[in-house]
Amino acid sequence: MKTLKTLALLLVGALAFVGCEPVDNGGNDGKKSFMLVADKTTIYDNGIDGATFTVYYDGLILTEGYELYIGEGAEMVAGNKFTSTTQGTFEIWAAYGAAISNTVNINVVATPPAAPAAPEDTNPSKTNFVRRTLLTQFTGTGCGYCPLMMNALHQVLTSPVYGDMVVVAAAHLYNENDPSYLLEAQTLDNALGVTGYPSVYSDLNKSGFGDSSFAALKKCIDDAQARTTVKGGIAVNSEYHAEEEYIVLNATVKAKETTEFRIGAWLLEDNISAIQEVYPDPYKGTGELIQPLEGVNFNNHNNSIRLADSKATNTDFSGFSLGVIEAGKTASREFAFKLKANGNGSLTKWNHDNLRVIVFISTKEGNKWLVNNVVKCPKNGSVDFEYEN
Repeated sequence: MKTLKTLALLLVGALAFVGCEPVDNGGNDGKKSFMLVADKTTIYDNGIDGATFTVYYDGLILTEGYELYIGEGAEMVAGNKFTSTTQGTFEIWAAYGAAISNTVNINVVATPPAAPAAPEDTNPSKTNFVRRTLLTQFTGTGCGYCPLMMNALHQVLTSPVYGDMVVVAAAHLYNENDPSYLLEAQTLDNALGVTGYPSVYSDLNKSGFGDSSFAALKKCIDDAQARTTVKGGIAVNSEYHAEEEYIVLNATVKAKETTEFRIGAWLLEDNISAIQEVYPDPYKGTGELIQPLEGVNFNNHNNSIRLADSKATNTDFSGFSLGVIEAGKTASREFAFKLKANGNGSLTKWNHDNLRVIVFISTKEGNKWLVNNVVKCPKNGSVDFEYEN
């Protein structure tokens, strides 16, 4: 017996053959766009956590008239939210009349251990927080000019002036055979409008572009620091559970001024070994390959983003709303990172010894949500609110 999905595909083809208006069965030009988007692609097996779907047809959001199916179509999703008590990967797709959408894979994983308690504020009267800028590096092992940026970022991080002003996260999105390739957030470059590699953006700001030179990155950081004042601080408690292969954390935001905050957390891995493509240095014009600065190893990749848990929408990684926090008050959010198996850093295994997290807050500037502050935290430890002296 043919499955429902197969029959739907055949019906689409038949309608097109007799001359009806074509619909999109996979994204062909000239056909109406029919797209299924999930707010997240990894959920827990507790039957409560779920992936909520939005259905787009011809650029508009459908609120009725469609149906969501699982796998070959024998089961349906109730409403627009998929939950499960069974671990595994589930294919979800939508049908709207004779049209079928793209398939979205939802991974159902074990429910994480309980998060640690929220950090304690040992200085409740203080709000003079240190502010740091998030630098997101877009790179890849197949990008032959990316070593220029690796040199420039090394200069930033070892600078007595700029080294303590930034937190760096590397999005490996240039080539899919890169062992640091960012499987879980492939739209991060589109969210920032990345047009070329290498590049760096400050505070998830499309206007905060930095080129691959120390001078350009210094200006990028200076502009970010001057763009706005610090609005809040961040404290984090984290726990690593080796047997369950989870990192769970509790992050607390304390407001310096009353405003609305968003929060996000990214999982990073250091010391991933992979051969880096290296091109001739364009600034020398002699054909000589780009040379690493002292202390730089082009084949050793640090700050690689493994998971980016801050996806507000499909093209917005500024974090999840904490609502309005009054000046001097706090609000907390828990995060849980399901880890790949422990091993040498690759697409299928992560070296748990080299994992750590960063947590950032975003505030609204004009009509944009931009990172306002960011902190680093070990996979099993804590970070207190950091106040200026």
